[in-house]
Amino acid sequence: MTEHTHTAHTVPTVPTDLLDFPGAAELIAAGDVPPPSSGIVAAAQAAVARAARGEAPPSPARPRLRPLPLARRRRVLVAAAAVAAIAAGAVAYPVLDVGGRPAATASASQFLDDMAAVASDAPAATDPQYWKVRVETVNQDDGKRTDTTFFDHEGRVWSVDPDGTVHEPPAGEKGKVKKWPVGEKWLTWPALGQLPTDEKALAALFPADPESRFEQVAILLEDSPASPQLRGALFRILADAPGVRLVGDVRDSKGRAGVAVEVTRKSWYRVGSAKPVTHRTKDRYVVDPRTGLLLETTHKLLDRDAPVDRYTWLEVGPADRVG
Repeated sequence: MTEHTHTAHTVPTVPTDLLDFPGAAELIAAGDVPPPSSGIVAAAQAAVARAARGEAPPSPARPRLRPLPLARRRRVLVAAAAVAAIAAGAVAYPVLDVGGRPAATASASQFLDDMAAVASDAPAATDPQYWKVRVETVNQDDGKRTDTTFFDHEGRVWSVDPDGTVHEPPAGEKGKVKKWPVGEKWLTWPALGQLPTDEKALAALFPADPESRFEQVAILLEDSPASPQLRGALFRILADAPGVRLVGDVRDSKGRAGVAVEVTRKSWYRVGSAKPVTHRTKDRYVVDPRTGLLLETTHKLLDRDAPVDRYTWLEVGPADRVG
């Protein structure tokens, strides 16, 4: 495990009009403090950005305990973010209970809500002709491999070899069509554009079972051409999911910095050539807090000594041509 050496920081001079809140004197007197994690900074920056734009916090109707209410005047929001990010370095949130099941810890919920804001603010792709996905996969059956695919609005899929050789999609109905699961349906690219971006209306289309709903939402966030507004709504659904734990700052298998959340669930899983059976898995999702894009997904069987399945998303986005 890599050890990190923190350099002490001196709290800079802050205009007094931003520090007229309880605890300001203690914050100034505290002097040097260790730097906050990148996840905490990203969450604080998202909160401050929302306040600066005069926006309400995401999904204010959801009952969720927070140590600091986000719906306040801009000055108090900036001060609260400064206290959380600079003085504390981390924020401890209670675990809520919804219907007898542990909900996502408030810290995980807050992070996913902030990622919803980041995703919603991302620039939209300007009607690209293709969508490109380059993913490195590691699993027991295939070993380690990298696949590069392109698909168009009709779902036709082109694959590209490492040497640049392009494989055209087969003609007619024999060709593979790229689709994503939403409830009982499998939707193509144009159909994704017809999905509602209201969180409640969107959540109603996914399975009622929270574990299956989490899986389908995560699949869409991994590699689909969902619009920024749709991605924001998907993250808000995850923020309400039960049992999500915030891991915190991590690096993926490529050394990229991200913030991870974990969820334990049951899923159909095939080990080797055996028939798929139900297993408990611990799924980890590493998110880039600057963009809201998924960097890596891993699935670990909890009841079998089997290698972790890993999907590292190297490139996901619009493309003007194949190749």
